[in-house]
Amino acid sequence: MPLMVALIAAAALAEPAATAPLTPVGKWNVDYGATACMLGRTYGTDKAETILALRRAPLEPTMDLMIYTNDRSATMRLGQAAVSVVGGGTGESRYESYPTQASGKRMTRMPVDVALFETLPADAVLKIMPDKMPGWAFALPHAKAAFEALATCNDATVKLWGIDPTERSRIAQPAAPTTSPAYWISPEDYPKTVLGKGAQGTSTVLWTIGVDGRVADCRTVVKSGEVELDKAACTAITNRGRYSPALGFDGKPMISHLTRKVTWRLPGTWSGRN
Repeated sequence: MPLMVALIAAAALAEPAATAPLTPVGKWNVDYGATACMLGRTYGTDKAETILALRRAPLEPTMDLMIYTNDRSATMRLGQAAVSVVGGGTGESRYESYPTQASGKRMTRMPVDVALFETLPADAVLKIMPDKMPGWAFALPHAKAAFEALATCNDATVKLWGIDPTERSRIAQPAAPTTSPAYWISPEDYPKTVLGKGAQGTSTVLWTIGVDGRVADCRTVVKSGEVELDKAACTAITNRGRYSPALGFDGKPMISHLTRKVTWRLPGTWSGRN
């Protein structure tokens, strides 16, 4: 029996300690940015200061989750992270972590599904557990109102793009891709006209999904800085994108819209300027 007790105690000591949730030191802030709306909050002070930011382009099914810390080590880290909201959704994402020139901090960034935040209890806690670096847990008080403010910001942007912001409230079942969007754009789509000068960038494109599920009217809403990259993004998505159309509450197919960020990055290159 003493041996059994000792083994149990040793096993308990070997388990990683749970990450205590960080508590915010400021209010939620919504940044009406030129390219996307961003929701942010600061946790901790001085060297322990950590900033949680969530940036979503309107009509996009994913958002960028970003964590800024004072770790300025030059090491670039890539890996997988488990992301969950206690009492809400769960998921996994590929992250990238590097020191940024613009903010003077290390940024750890990963795309997450918007559905992760659909259910937000009053005591919600966001947990991010990367496989190759320490994780975080963030207390999210008043998160429901904060995400509603983020949605209001996105509605204002959508209106500027000429899209009715009430569209999403009239959709009973969103359009669903019939093929994987991950294969709609490939390295072969990189325009040969800009390869020689090493052009890179990120395009945000907006398109219409017709009642037949086909993509039409694709246009750039946030430019990459290279016209050929912007054109290539729309060409690939128009040619390969196919959907089951959105359904209204009457059960009939309806026109809807989506956006996507397309990052054009040459093999073997890395930029921490964002």
